[in-house]
Amino acid sequence: MNDTFGGRFSDLFTNPGRLMENVGQRPAWWQPGLLAFLAMVCLTWLTLPISAPEQAELMRDSRLTELVGPEAAEKQYEEALNISPTKRLIQSFGAGFWTWIMILIFGLILGFFAKMSGGAGGMKQALGVVSWGSLPIFVIGSAIRLPLILMTESVYAVNIGLAALVPGAEPNSALFMILMTYGDFFTWWGLFLVVIGFERVFGMGRSTAALSVVLPWALLSLIPLSLSLLFM
Repeated sequence: MNDTFGGRFSDLFTNPGRLMENVGQRPAWWQPGLLAFLAMVCLTWLTLPISAPEQAELMRDSRLTELVGPEAAEKQYEEALNISPTKRLIQSFGAGFWTWIMILIFGLILGFFAKMSGGAGGMKQALGVVSWGSLPIFVIGSAIRLPLILMTESVYAVNIGLAALVPGAEPNSALFMILMTYGDFFTWWGLFLVVIGFERVFGMGRSTAALSVVLPWALLSLIPLSLSLLFM
């Protein structure tokens, strides 16, 4: 089997079953994690001058302003318009680290659910499956979104998923946030890879693997979505 990093990356598109079989034998979870880290650092650095003012403008019109006060909200907006290189660098690396940590935590959670469902793999395999399955979300998706964000000068205007079907929806509307959370095509691709991974590596049935992956993801995604719906 073509068990190199380049071969595995190619198998994301052409042979996900072989990819996950290789991951089961040699997880190498740090390789895709490092790539996701670097991709998010670059994406955040290049788009922060666009995303920060856009997010601050959205916050000014949200219910969160009532909690922090209009003066604090206005100060945050002014700071977003003038981000220093140091702060930009810190936020970029913070986004990269937080992305990698989320991947690892999600891998451990799914590994626990897989073991509870009778899966035969270990936690290293779970981390490997989730880490390689995260590449469409954080690496391929970022590479495609970046030029579109720079071209449109908007983060919220770039949607590759169900949210694109409602282009007139406000970013802080419930419909938009729900579709952004559960309707992103790259997320679906990543979940599909992870389901295949747990099926091949943990010896689980397709339906059991899908339930062990999709249900925890849906429940965990509900936490930030609920907070957004509450305060936006």
